[in-house]
Amino acid sequence: MSAVSEIMSSENTVTITSESGKTARDVAEIMVKKMISSVIVIDKKTQPVGIITEKDLVRRVCLKDISASRFAVEEIMSSPLITIMAYDSVDTASRIMTQNQIKHLVVLEEDNRICGLLSVTDITKHLAKILLNDYNRYRSLKSLIDMTNATSTARVDKAKSNKS
Repeated sequence: MSAVSEIMSSENTVTITSESGKTARDVAEIMVKKMISSVIVIDKKTQPVGIITEKDLVRRVCLKDISASRFAVEEIMSSPLITIMAYDSVDTASRIMTQNQIKHLVVLEEDNRICGLLSVTDITKHLAKILLNDYNRYRSLKSLIDMTNATSTARVDKAKSNKS
């Protein structure tokens, strides 16, 4: 089983500091500009304290019919933050996501530093690779079996013709 660190996204991990004065509108602009679906909220010591996802923006801002500039980051972030360690298995991550009905997990190093973000998309891509590898292996085995069967059939046919 693969470790979370093998499939997580690390280059698209974006953080903002709580109490920075940033608003829901600022977060939405960051998400659009960087083409991401979540932003991790950190404290002054760079420890993760929450996450803001597209779902948070829709449920906590859009449905309120109030300007997004009026919502502080702390008001819309999901907290407490659910995290996973980089060395944990993808299976463990999937279980945590399912149990908590979430689509993103912040990935931490042993010293609790953020090293990446794992999303349902990352897991889906990983599973697609596994399925493709299995399919290709099956095709190779099927070809080998077909060749073996053809060789066996040819031998039987030859033996029958020699007896006639």
